[in-house]
Amino acid sequence: MKSKELKTYNLPKDDLLISSIDAKPGFLFLLLTIFGILLLFFESFRLYGVSILVITLITYLYLPKVTLMEFFQDYLVLYNRADNNTCVLVYYDEVVSWNYTWSANRDYLNIELQNSQKERIEAFSKTIFESNMNRFLKEKKKKNK
Repeated sequence: MKSKELKTYNLPKDDLLISSIDAKPGFLFLLLTIFGILLLFFESFRLYGVSILVITLITYLYLPKVTLMEFFQDYLVLYNRADNNTCVLVYYDEVVSWNYTWSANRDYLNIELQNSQKERIEAFSKTIFESNMNRFLKEKKKKNK
């Protein structure tokens, strides 16, 4: 079994990153920027537009980018561990099934590997996580009951 937990500095360096999921809400920042720019065209709302743009710019620049998952050609990497220096490398051919579970409190992406090992990562958006997982492991998706 090639999938394993390892230190982030031991990750393969020569593979091309295909996709990644991070916790920074880039789409929200884009929407707020567009909304702020639209408000600039209306005289009575210019102050609101400038305020929205300034707040959006400041939060975009100062919120840290926290990578949760990265997708490569043959494997994915799960971050979001208690220890920022460790991650889990999961090869696609060793995945038996995966599913996304959600509740009012927390969402999780669950991945089951060949040796009955289970990996679980806290998630925040069913759409983002499922679209990326379907891109690489669509045939291994397990239906929620």
